[in-house]
Amino acid sequence: MSVDKVLDIAKTITTIKVKLKKSKETLTKTMLITPRHKSIAQLFDNNFWKNP
Repeated sequence: MSVDKVLDIAKTITTIKVKLKKSKETLTKTMLITPRHKSIAQLFDNNFWKNP
């Protein structure tokens, strides 16, 4: 898949951040809903960017 195609798909992905009042913890959820989003889902996995 080309870089341009990946960037076009990534532009349509939404990430939601919610800060909990009591614990002050912030929860983050990336919404990978469509099959196109799921085709690049591995890029949103923290382990994808780690060196072996």
